[in-house]
Amino acid sequence: MNKTIVSLIFGIIITSCNCNNLKEIPNEVIVIVELIKNEDKSAEELKKFTKRYSDYVKSTESNTLGWTYHDAGDKIILIERYKDEDANIITAKNISPGGNRYKLLQESFNYHSLKKVTVIGGFTQKLIDFNKMTADKVGFTAPFVYHPLISGYSKNVK
Repeated sequence: MNKTIVSLIFGIIITSCNCNNLKEIPNEVIVIVELIKNEDKSAEELKKFTKRYSDYVKSTESNTLGWTYHDAGDKIILIERYKDEDANIITAKNISPGGNRYKLLQESFNYHSLKKVTVIGGFTQKLIDFNKMTADKVGFTAPFVYHPLISGYSKNVK
């Protein structure tokens, strides 16, 4: 019980100390990508490749807020966070033929295959249309599902 209280107090202190360092992101777009692992790849190979991929995104897309891979048994869940739909469109341009990440995307299919893409947050028809065009160019056949923001907020450290 005492550990729970100490943990709770510690959490409140840390949270309150960081309140001035938070920045709201009113139109954040989050993309949840379900990937099926290639059984021929080891956990270490997957970890090495996904780190290289996320490091590349971090170094080339300044309005991408997060890019994290999560182990889900026979699947990998990729969480992509964007400042807004325009930042997500930059990613779509980069993975298209001729884009700076097209070759890396093609290499990624040696490690996993695309099962489903779910887009949530502050997007408009503009992003839906752009994603459809990009999926056609790249040859994605997995479903894209969209859930627009009703209300709420997102914050990020400045």
